Amino acid sequence: MSEGGFTLGSAFQPGTTGDEAVATMVTVLDEQDAAPSIERLRVWALDAGAVDAGETCVDVGSGTGTMTRRLAQLVGPTGQVLGIEPNAEMRRVAADRAASAGVAATFQEGLATALPLPDASVDVVWCERVLQHLPDAQAALHEMARVLRPGGRALVLDSDHESRVQSDIDPAVGRAMLEAFMRQVANPRAARSIPRQAITAGLTVDPDVGSTALVAPQHQLMSSHLARLAAEQAVADGTITREQADEALAALTTAARQGWAFSAVTIFGFVCRKPVSGREEDALD
Repeated sequence: MSEGGFTLGSAFQPGTTGDEAVATMVTVLDEQDAAPSIERLRVWALDAGAVDAGETCVDVGSGTGTMTRRLAQLVGPTGQVLGIEPNAEMRRVAADRAASAGVAATFQEGLATALPLPDASVDVVWCERVLQHLPDAQAALHEMARVLRPGGRALVLDSDHESRVQSDIDPAVGRAMLEAFMRQVANPRAARSIPRQAITAGLTVDPDVGSTALVAPQHQLMSSHLARLAAEQAVADGTITREQADEALAALTTAARQGWAFSAVTIFGFVCRKPVSGREEDALD
């Protein structure tokens, strides 16, 4: 199902084009960038990963370039930052914003599962809410491990959409809408698999795991793209009726107007490290 060219299945995919679809993606990312909970998890990850001046960083799935610009400020003029983004329209937005901010960041076409970088060439990989869009997230973790130098860190943040909670909608209808949404997302339970995938790729995972709840503000819930698309998909799947969908969306809108609607999903943050061998440790001393 689509809305202005923006669909659950095509959202944040390399081939998503068209002014309306791109504008919707940019709006979604900008609104989430402004969420205090997202900022808290990012601060935690940057602190836990100890991103430092002079390091080489890659932002995998850089989107509008928000974190690419931030990483560039952290590593300073002696460091390097590259944003990898498969969607040409998003790369254009990111490059324009970096230029306007006077930030030295480069954006390049590439996939998380085939990073255009040499082996052991990067100190820090940032990968935020990308794995949920990938059918083969394990391949992406292998690529992160490949490009990291010994001692390098992959800071991986992602959602587990099965943790999503929603007020004011009949629970059975809400569950049908959530399941319809998850069927359209390549890897909806991405976060819970990251430790296994990172270790399988040869990385270690810090025991301290960050988490936050991305809570939708009331103004979003009054005209929620995702809720409407999920309801439409559930109707198309035959798991709810049109009447149930309309009632659910009306209830959500009414609750949002009253200021008490609540919709949230949990995002987890992991610090994954590439081990340093004994010989490499001696060289670093």
